[in-house]
Amino acid sequence: MSERLAQSLLLGALILLPVRYVQAETPQDPIYIKTSNGWNAAYAHGNEYAEFRVIGNSAKLQDPYHILLRKDVGMMVSFVDKKELQSDRDLLSAHAQWEIDYWHQHASRVESNAREDLTGTRKDVKVTEIRVYNDKGAQLSSYLIGLAAKDGVFALSLSPAKKDIDPLVKELVSSFKLVPRNLDAEETKRLSTEAKTQR
Repeated sequence: MSERLAQSLLLGALILLPVRYVQAETPQDPIYIKTSNGWNAAYAHGNEYAEFRVIGNSAKLQDPYHILLRKDVGMMVSFVDKKELQSDRDLLSAHAQWEIDYWHQHASRVESNAREDLTGTRKDVKVTEIRVYNDKGAQLSSYLIGLAAKDGVFALSLSPAKKDIDPLVKELVSSFKLVPRNLDAEETKRLSTEAKTQR
C-alpha cells in the first residue's frame, strides 16, 4: 500500500472519530505556532484555553483540527461541552464514557481501558484506550486524551493506538494544560514571542 494511500486512510479514520459538541460559545479554531522542533498549539473556549505541544518536525497540519503526527499516526483536536456530557461531577470519566457510548452505537464490539500509566499523577487529564471492531473483526483503535475545563473537556484523539506511540502520548499529556486566560490578540502575541525563544 502506498504511503499516500495509508495517510489518507488514517485521516479518514480520524475524521470518523466523533467531533460533536453543544455550543455554549463557539470555540475558536485551534492556533499553531511553529517552533524549531514542531508546533505549540492553543485552543480556546470561553475565557480559558488548552495548550499543548506537537514535538517533531515530521508533524503535518491537515487543518486546525487534524494533524498527521507521523506518517502512520494522526491526531484530532476537539472540545466537548459539559452539557453534552450531562455530568458536573467527573467530567473526564463522563467524557470517556460518552465516547465509548457513541462507538457502541456504531460498532459490533467496543473495548476500553483507562491508561493511568500514560498520565502519571495528574488528575486533570485522562487517557483512555478505545478499540472498536466491526462485524468482520476489523479494528480501529485510538487514544483519547481528555483535559478537564470549566465548561467541558478539551480532547486529543490519536489513532491508531499502539505501544510504540506511548512515548508520544506521554509528551502530549505532559504539555496539555489549561490556561485560565482569554486567547485574545495580546495572549496570542505572547505565545508567539514565547515560541521564538524555543527556536
